[in-house]
Amino acid sequence: MKFSEITLENIGLYVGKHSFNLETTPADGSNVVAILGHNGGGKTTFLDAIRLALYGRRALGPRTAQSTYEDHLLRKISATASSRDAAITLSFERVENGQDVSYSVTRAWSARGRSIVESLDLVREGQPILDLDRTEYAQYVEELVPFGLSQLFFFDGEKIQEIADEDGSVGLRDAIRSLLGLDIIDQLHTDLTVYTSRRADQDTSGNIERLLAERETLQKELAAQQDLRAELQSKCDQAARRVERSEAAFRSEGGRHARSREEVLARLRSAEEGQAELSAQLKRGANELLPLSLAPVLVQKLHRKASEVRRGNYSHAIKDFIDAFEKHCRTGRPTMGLWSDDHFDDLRSDVSTEGGERNVHLWAEPDWILQRLSQLSDGRQDLMAQLAVKLDRNRELKAKLKRELDGFDTGQAEQALAELKEAERTLGGLERDLHLRDEEIERKMRELDTLERRFTHEENALKKLAQEERGSDLALRAQAALSSFGSALLNDRIHRLQTEFVYCFNRLSRKKSLVSNVEIDPSDFSVILIGTDGVAIEKSSLSAGERQIYAISMLWALGNTSGRQLPIVIDTPFSRLDQTHRLSIVRDYLPTASSQVILLCTDTEMTPPLAECLTPHIARTYKLEATTEARRTSIFSVSDLYEELA
Repeated sequence: MKFSEITLENIGLYVGKHSFNLETTPADGSNVVAILGHNGGGKTTFLDAIRLALYGRRALGPRTAQSTYEDHLLRKISATASSRDAAITLSFERVENGQDVSYSVTRAWSARGRSIVESLDLVREGQPILDLDRTEYAQYVEELVPFGLSQLFFFDGEKIQEIADEDGSVGLRDAIRSLLGLDIIDQLHTDLTVYTSRRADQDTSGNIERLLAERETLQKELAAQQDLRAELQSKCDQAARRVERSEAAFRSEGGRHARSREEVLARLRSAEEGQAELSAQLKRGANELLPLSLAPVLVQKLHRKASEVRRGNYSHAIKDFIDAFEKHCRTGRPTMGLWSDDHFDDLRSDVSTEGGERNVHLWAEPDWILQRLSQLSDGRQDLMAQLAVKLDRNRELKAKLKRELDGFDTGQAEQALAELKEAERTLGGLERDLHLRDEEIERKMRELDTLERRFTHEENALKKLAQEERGSDLALRAQAALSSFGSALLNDRIHRLQTEFVYCFNRLSRKKSLVSNVEIDPSDFSVILIGTDGVAIEKSSLSAGERQIYAISMLWALGNTSGRQLPIVIDTPFSRLDQTHRLSIVRDYLPTASSQVILLCTDTEMTPPLAECLTPHIARTYKLEATTEARRTSIFSVSDLYEELA
């Protein structure tokens, strides 16, 4: 099989229609199509377009949800295109019955808001395939180019790393079995079991066919449940991202907003409490002497009158005492005879009542009034003035804080919190549904396992019953032969794969004698490297470049062992390799890996020495130039790769 041409229309940076002629002439050694470009120039989009044209949703993985696939297609449409329509057309040739047959597959889609309308067209020899319904196009294309095999022929640096790190993965194991033709043996074994069951008695045959039907139904139900789970997982991922966004919004906007508002409210409450205390102190002062400080002239007059009254009261009291004493002396007591009238006149002259007005009436005793008025001069008036200033300042602070509160949008934090809670509720519901779906898948798998055991039991019983019939006996013998052949084929392919891998690895590796042998487990195709000293080499001990060489060597060895001729598309294989390993790839791998190799790399990776080495094998060269301003890629055909880079 060989690719002839690919046309991209409004895909990523490929605004408008862009076609690449991919034909090579391996007969004269020109088997490489080189596509150069800067990072972000459209190289990965080119590789993705090949996968997308052939496999549609499966290109993203076997269990990709439809919603995830539609989001992917929406993102693939050029942002600067004049329309929201996109298409990929891939033309290729393959040999059928000794003849080259051409095919063209076109996958197109249109955006309708957030939804996608997709179509798939398939043409053979320039004509529609009349004996094939349109609903069968996708399955037919995958039969032409099996999806499992594509993982080993259309790959990028990430796939190389995956193979280097996970050579025992289920996906890789199935792809390798298919590539080596081992899946055909399994299918033949199943077909012979069905044949044998139909030749046995009706009850046993019916049991076998019923179990096969149940198995097929369960497998379809399991696949449907896994598809639903993938859809739920996609929704869960979207909901989780929504929760993250809501949390970020609440923290950066609503949360900070709410905290600031709470701080202002706390300050306002403190100011109100302070105002209440200041007001209480001023009220207590107002209930006492503070009002008197507002009339200092009247206070002075009151003080003078009270003093005069107090002094007058004292003078009259002394005069009364002198009068009483004089009267007592006049009674003729001898001890008091020494006091004459002059003496009493002198006493009375010393205690003058001038200024003391007995007719002045006060609202309290003059002593009490004078004592209270004396308190006005002990600093209390200044204290009351300070309290009044504090009260005014506190009142201004309250007004300012209230203005700040008026500026807050209280709904902002509430809205952010509401969105966060809603997102968390949605995520919680989806996670519960996902848990239930996992339980259903586990139940289906248990049922399928039980059914497989029943099928094995019926198959063994059938073998015993079928031994009496010649046809069934031949089928059983064929099954036994197939089992032996399958084991022998597996061992042979494993042995050839081991030999090819050691050859490929040592040819590409800078350390030519690093690996002397390799052990490959037939059950899961896990690999153990053996050094020249016979000791196993841990892959973790290999450098990053050596692990890349390991992965590329495994792909190369698989292609050589399978004998299949499929195009190889490699995106950026040099990123983790030093210059020596890059030269080995260009010199030893690319010219012989396949009759058609499409190499995608940056112009910084393809140095002049590498270009000079690869030039004899170049069939075509394209250069991608992307403009950031226009957000589009232009394609230029390059006549000489070495001159372009020199």
